[in-house]
Amino acid sequence: MVILRASFFCRIASFTSIAKYERIADACHLSDKMPQRDVSSWNRLITGYAKTGDLENARLVFDGMPERDVVSWTALISGYDQYGFSSDALKLFSRMVFSGVKPNQVTLVSTLSACARLLSVNQAKQVHAYSIGTGFESSIFAANALINAYAKCGSLEDARQMFDKMPERDVVSWCTMMGGYAENQLGKKAMDLYCKMTKDYVKQNHVSLITVLTTCGSLAALVQGKMVHAQVVRTGFHMNSVVGNAVVDMYTKCGAMREAHRLFDKMFGSDIVSWTTMMVGFVQNGYSEEALKLYKKLLWTDVKPDPFTFASILGACANLIMLELGKQLHAHVIGTGHEMSVSAASSLVTMYSKCGNIDNAAQVFDKINCKNLISWNAMIAGYAHNGNGEEALQLLEMMLETNIKPNHITFLGILSACSHAGLVDEGCYYFDMMRRENNISLTSNHYGCMIDLLGRAGRMYQVEDIVNNMPIEPDASLWQTLLGVCSIHGNVELGERAAKNLIQLEPKNSSAYALMSNVYAAAGRWKDVAKVRKMMKDRGLKTLPGCSWIQVKNWVYTFLAEDTSTPLPEEIYANDNDIEIG
Repeated sequence: MVILRASFFCRIASFTSIAKYERIADACHLSDKMPQRDVSSWNRLITGYAKTGDLENARLVFDGMPERDVVSWTALISGYDQYGFSSDALKLFSRMVFSGVKPNQVTLVSTLSACARLLSVNQAKQVHAYSIGTGFESSIFAANALINAYAKCGSLEDARQMFDKMPERDVVSWCTMMGGYAENQLGKKAMDLYCKMTKDYVKQNHVSLITVLTTCGSLAALVQGKMVHAQVVRTGFHMNSVVGNAVVDMYTKCGAMREAHRLFDKMFGSDIVSWTTMMVGFVQNGYSEEALKLYKKLLWTDVKPDPFTFASILGACANLIMLELGKQLHAHVIGTGHEMSVSAASSLVTMYSKCGNIDNAAQVFDKINCKNLISWNAMIAGYAHNGNGEEALQLLEMMLETNIKPNHITFLGILSACSHAGLVDEGCYYFDMMRRENNISLTSNHYGCMIDLLGRAGRMYQVEDIVNNMPIEPDASLWQTLLGVCSIHGNVELGERAAKNLIQLEPKNSSAYALMSNVYAAAGRWKDVAKVRKMMKDRGLKTLPGCSWIQVKNWVYTFLAEDTSTPLPEEIYANDNDIEIG
């Protein structure tokens, strides 16, 4: 009997070891040979299945158990949450509570994580109420999970209330609350909390520093970003590559490309994230040529580009309309095995579209196996950019059939497509659909598209109605769009209103004066045209010179009117007379 008992415990030990390293088939085989099983052995099998994502077998084992303890329920709930089956996790938690098994802290954390994934604030509050009843609310572990759940659900007041009443906090508490503010575009509050954190002498970690650096970037708060950078150096985290990349990203978001590049050059052992961050910064700040130069340097290193690298560099090609180089990069994407990446493929769609090759864009789009919202938006925007309005609308209907919900970017592409193709009634229909069916908040860009659409069609009475009843404050771009429409139809009164607001927002914008001059010209008011031009001269403003460019051997050369800064200007201008315009 002693020998049998010893043998049984040896098998339990072996089973535990095998399950721990996820050799589930071996664990099952050994489990079948056990002369008897207890709850602990069943739990290890559930945990093994759950950790490898085999939730079907984990559930079969769970359902077949003669008895279960809190570990049994928690293992399966955690598995469901970890692999995205959040609804199943919440259903199992409810069943657990009704069965009389008391959850532990790990159970509550996994359940709150599921609430956060589902953005279900009501269920998070129910779990919160249960945690109060069981006394777990005072636990830092559970309290941090509650803050995270509320923040992810957008309930920042509940999150902050939970944070403020914690008897003690750790660095995770601070990071979670700051991250919640940052994710909900409340960067100022995130920065204020960081200042409080430093005043309370809370020890920093890499997460807190990355969070506040990201916030500085989103706010373009360069001065504060530099202060955090100094803190990074003082605490020794500048040697951490992830933190270093966050500092570079912060500088690029603030437009400080010189500082970003200097830091990038100093980074020891730059990884692909560092390279990609720098390339993205160049592209977003209008230095696409520099992004291409950096990509060429990357190819001489041992660092391999990933799909996000290709996405950024294809964006540079799209900005510069470099179709031939874009095609070479397409070949490189295929050669590195990233052609199936949704990120790289969607960027290829955008590149081909912006370069005017809509057929290649459509071919790439059709080959994407698992299309996501970004893929659909890229193709819709591509059709809009090339004037294919009907195709854009058909694609939207196909997208809706796949149960992918459109967002504000989708409808911006649709409205733009309708505007370029003159589909006025369709544009009005989808504009109303945004508010009626999708509950999407309209931005100044959406209203600008509608003003352009209706203005092109000559429906100035509807344009005035939109301008007078907008629930948001118009930005400079919208006023400029309105001014352009007024210049076509000679609507002086509305044009003067648009010009006044545009000049107030951007006093150095010469387009406001030029467009207002066109409004007066369209109305035959030549004295007012002369007044506007004199006003421009008195304020030292000039209209932007005309620009053209050509691509030679994978490089784009830009020419401005009367520009002498180009290579070999004398030779170029000497050949002006030989140029034939077809």
